[in-house]
Amino acid sequence: MKKDSRLIAASFALVIVFAGATGAKSRLPVSQDKETSTNFALTDQDGKPFQLSQLRGKAVLLFFGYTSCPDACPTTLAKLTRVYKLLGRDAENVVTIFVSVDPERDTPSVLKKYLEYFRLNSRGLTGTKDEIDVVVKQYGARYEFEKSDSAAGYHVNHSTDLYLLNQKGELAHRFAYEGRQQEIADEIRKVMH
Repeated sequence: MKKDSRLIAASFALVIVFAGATGAKSRLPVSQDKETSTNFALTDQDGKPFQLSQLRGKAVLLFFGYTSCPDACPTTLAKLTRVYKLLGRDAENVVTIFVSVDPERDTPSVLKKYLEYFRLNSRGLTGTKDEIDVVVKQYGARYEFEKSDSAAGYHVNHSTDLYLLNQKGELAHRFAYEGRQQEIADEIRKVMH
């Protein structure tokens, strides 16, 4: 029991380190590199092919994580639930994309069940490791697998930035893990109006 508590505490500390490492630059708006594509292809939570271009005309919140994440992922998704409430009717034109960096465990059905816990207009995405790595690189995110004493045998350290894409699929803003709900809602409205 104590071992699990230490593991959770260590995982939380790593999340804070990752968030802190990206924090300073993450609060600034960023423009997407012209060489970077505004599209990508993965598999959605229903097992169907998905392309980002399917969401043209909508604002998109993109987040990398995994369903077994003990802290950063559920915290971010819960925060986005509150962001949707702040947006009111504008929330109808916002889609949250949760890209799993753990395709071994996060099958489409696992992603679908996980996202049902959050009141979001969301899509869970997965794919092969190579397909996921293309998208991770496209947004300058990162992740790594680390062996652990948990039942799964490993956990995933991952960056915790949240990416806001405009209606053309272009990167409009990147939020640090500590980003506040109101700040996120305000930036979404700027993109939409």
